[in-house]
Amino acid sequence: MDVVVISGTVGAGKTTVAAALRNELLARGRAAGELDVDAIANETPAPPDDPFNERVVVDHLRAMRPHWRDAGLEVLILPRVVETVAQRDAYADALGETVRVVRLDAPADARHARLVARHDPGPERDWHLARTDVLAVLLVTAGVEDAVVSNVGRAPSTVASEIADLLGL
Repeated sequence: MDVVVISGTVGAGKTTVAAALRNELLARGRAAGELDVDAIANETPAPPDDPFNERVVVDHLRAMRPHWRDAGLEVLILPRVVETVAQRDAYADALGETVRVVRLDAPADARHARLVARHDPGPERDWHLARTDVLAVLLVTAGVEDAVVSNVGRAPSTVASEIADLLGL
């Protein structure tokens, strides 16, 4: 099973591109699935020492691995911020597969516009707007990704097709 994480800062378009990548791979005849990792992480309150609930995510991936294999899944797509090599490696260990990370890149003005459109005014929007710029720098510095793909001014299907071609999917 190929495992592809669509990473990037807040507002980079991870979820949208992950769905488009799934559709692209299905059109190419690949058995592809996409998991909303944020939904899994948000199922339970995060403990103070794991603010993004990574342990819950890893446990879920480990538990689901045999089911995905039995179902014949060829490509698993995970939209999720991957900040460290250790995080990527924990996913790989849980799934028993190599994990390839594609970081989506979008300029600050595009990310901010997406976040303003997505969140009502208030603390949640403020948090996302502040987090996107800090996280963008952190992700570039961490360099965890196998590839970087621009996600601005192009249709999600075009971005997804580029990712599929880059990874030989």
